[in-house]
Amino acid sequence: MKKKIFILVLSFLLTLCCGCATSAEVQHLKEEKPSDEKIRLEEKESGEQEPEPQEQEQQEPEQQEPEQQEPEQQSNAEVEEDFGFQELSDYVFYFSSGAGAWYTELRINEDGTFKGHYQDADMGDAGEGYADGTLYVCDFTGQYGDLEKVDDFTWKMKLESLVFEREAGEEEIIDNVRNIYATAYGIDNGEEFYLYLPGAEFSDLPEGFKDWVRNSCPDGRAEEKLSFYGLYNEKTEEGFSSYAYQEQSLSEDIALEISIAENYEADWKERHKDSGSQSEMNMASAELYQKWDDTLNIIWKLLESELDETAMEQLRAEEREWINFKETEVKAAGKEMEGGSMQPFLESEKATELTKERVYELAQYAK
Repeated sequence: MKKKIFILVLSFLLTLCCGCATSAEVQHLKEEKPSDEKIRLEEKESGEQEPEPQEQEQQEPEQQEPEQQEPEQQSNAEVEEDFGFQELSDYVFYFSSGAGAWYTELRINEDGTFKGHYQDADMGDAGEGYADGTLYVCDFTGQYGDLEKVDDFTWKMKLESLVFEREAGEEEIIDNVRNIYATAYGIDNGEEFYLYLPGAEFSDLPEGFKDWVRNSCPDGRAEEKLSFYGLYNEKTEEGFSSYAYQEQSLSEDIALEISIAENYEADWKERHKDSGSQSEMNMASAELYQKWDDTLNIIWKLLESELDETAMEQLRAEEREWINFKETEVKAAGKEMEGGSMQPFLESEKATELTKERVYELAQYAK
């Protein structure tokens, strides 16, 4: 009996000890890890507060705002500076005397390389073996580089290379035409070139450039703003106008040349309506004749490049007869005033009349 009582007392003491230990451990944990409520209460008393999630959400748009504006700023810069040779690849640059006696034309590729042609035809300069006249010609290639912006309507570049297909001064006879190989007039001897964009103030451009391209303006008159791309050889003060390149038929090419000559004649009449002295009239009449003679030469070369050899042989024989006829008629027109101040005027007037008629006759061969 005493043994049982001892065991019961021992069990009670052990249980009491375990309970005290558990309570102490719980109390220790509570002291080590205070409740959230107690933390907030202590922070409130100390004046320190935990940042609320809402404030972080308000800051995020402010951090993203510059990133949203940056693409727009880059786009504006790209538009301002986004000009290169690729903008010119669909255009032909053209340099001529204005009356069309000779011309140089070239096309600039997207990488700055270019290819062009120069020629000056003189069908009246004939001789043994070249009864169909003389042609001064040059085919060339080259490279522009160092494209640099000057202002909103002006860029400059350097001529890095220029290569002629045939050496200047060489000559040979091909199909009864004497070919004398020349240089690329307007490009040769150039160093720095300027590009003028459409919209440039015409009055602000160099006089050397304006003098050369004036005939490319509407009605041959100066315009307030440039309506085409301009190319200017600063060293030689020679200027090119431009036009959009497109493939055209032979008849369309010839119609264009005739239209240019007709517009030139209309402008010529306006410019010389007040010519007073005989000397001025002689010079004016010679100028108009030269324009139509140059147009005839251009159309002749167009026909020669398209018609077959049989058709061209027939046309050459016909042309030789016409040249003889024209020379006879011109001399007869001036004979009445032979030796007088009016003789050159009468001869040029007759030559213009016959040459203009011949131009329209040659145009029929393209149909």
